[in-house]
Amino acid sequence: MNKRYLAIPLATLLLLQACSDGSNQNPPSSSTPSSLTVVPTAAPEGAPGEMRSLSFRVTMTAPQSSAVNITYSTSAETATAGEDYLDAAGDVSIAAGEIEGVISVDMIGDAEEEAAETFALNISVSDNALATATTIIGTIANDDAVCDAPFSKDPNPWIMNGADPLNFAHRGGVTDFPENTLYAYEQAALAGADVLEMDVYQSKDNQLIILHDLDVDRTTNGEGDVATMTLAQLRELDAAYWFVPGAGTPHDRPEEDYVFRGIATGDKPPPPGYSAEDFRIPTLEEALARFPHNLINLELKPDLDGAGGYEQQMANLLQRYGRYTDLIAGSFIDEATTNFKAVAPCVYSYLPLGQGLQIFTQFLTTGTVPDLPEHITAQIPPDTSQIGDQIPGDEPIPIVTPELVAAIHDVNTAVQVWTINTCEEMLRMIDMGVDGIMTDRPLLLESVLAQPRGQRSCD
Repeated sequence: MNKRYLAIPLATLLLLQACSDGSNQNPPSSSTPSSLTVVPTAAPEGAPGEMRSLSFRVTMTAPQSSAVNITYSTSAETATAGEDYLDAAGDVSIAAGEIEGVISVDMIGDAEEEAAETFALNISVSDNALATATTIIGTIANDDAVCDAPFSKDPNPWIMNGADPLNFAHRGGVTDFPENTLYAYEQAALAGADVLEMDVYQSKDNQLIILHDLDVDRTTNGEGDVATMTLAQLRELDAAYWFVPGAGTPHDRPEEDYVFRGIATGDKPPPPGYSAEDFRIPTLEEALARFPHNLINLELKPDLDGAGGYEQQMANLLQRYGRYTDLIAGSFIDEATTNFKAVAPCVYSYLPLGQGLQIFTQFLTTGTVPDLPEHITAQIPPDTSQIGDQIPGDEPIPIVTPELVAAIHDVNTAVQVWTINTCEEMLRMIDMGVDGIMTDRPLLLESVLAQPRGQRSCD
């Protein structure tokens, strides 16, 4: 849970704006060296004796007039060559006029319940490309653990015990980055966010996709409900179409304010280190493959058609990637939470809204909360203004207080608060000892947490 080094997203924006004049779906080949990125990735190891491939996607920001050659070799990290994967070395080329390629490394499946293991892919590239990194990590995910027993809360790793709260990038940072895109999650992680928060719906063809709304209208260049669209239709959309840095998704700004518009559709080149894929609606599996070493928070959205085995599908996917205790999954819908816990009891989960309201009512009456062995954390708003349709009355009622935080800690449960977007509220939550702050502005929260304890202010 250590902080990662702080990135400077403004540099990315400047690079993006410098190359944002193009409007062709297939820009002409260039003699200027292109940025080339090999994307770190994870994949399930497979059954005992099975040979599966871990495929690294290679992307460039612009095609070249001659082939780009990549020389690669593998080296062991925590994985063992010949036991977990096969050492590999070779060359691949991206043809003139093309911008993508693949480097594949064979994995060796087993039946051992073990932590994910890693190896390094080391690359060098020809002179007509510039690699954004020369060592890329491949992660062999453990898919052998059985998830049929409840998790243990002793100890509870999500309680900070007086340390700073975790920075939850809500949808990747709604205000800072184009929400629920792989680009947003990568940028948030690089900037220091501790936890990547994702919302998961099921498409018409029962694919698990990352999107917050019931429909695609607010964030993309399309229209329609998620449940009526296939994955292929969703993937055609520009998920950054309406995003304006620092403002979220207003629909009334000048064209030039939408600086990421067109990257997903190929009308504009991506910033170095990224590709068009990073600005489309991602699948949950793509996120698990891309961020195997990041803490993740998943919100299960409603199973709109009720026919796709949504909760079981989620459980199966998490099992394939071995994601249990470095991830929290749940829903504000009590039924969805119950259904998910029935098929994935070992996965850390959070308190659903209905149960949470009952517990809050008990706290107001008795000053205590009941034991919560089935959940690792209570994710709650600071007051009832964010759940006004659930609580009658004109004036919001405070929910998060020092007394409530202490009472929830007394039953060995973490307190994570949503959605906190001002410096003053962030400081107030920190002072009350919450364990996590979910925010649309992870860059702001990171700047607050970077100040010395005892000297933090909003000046």
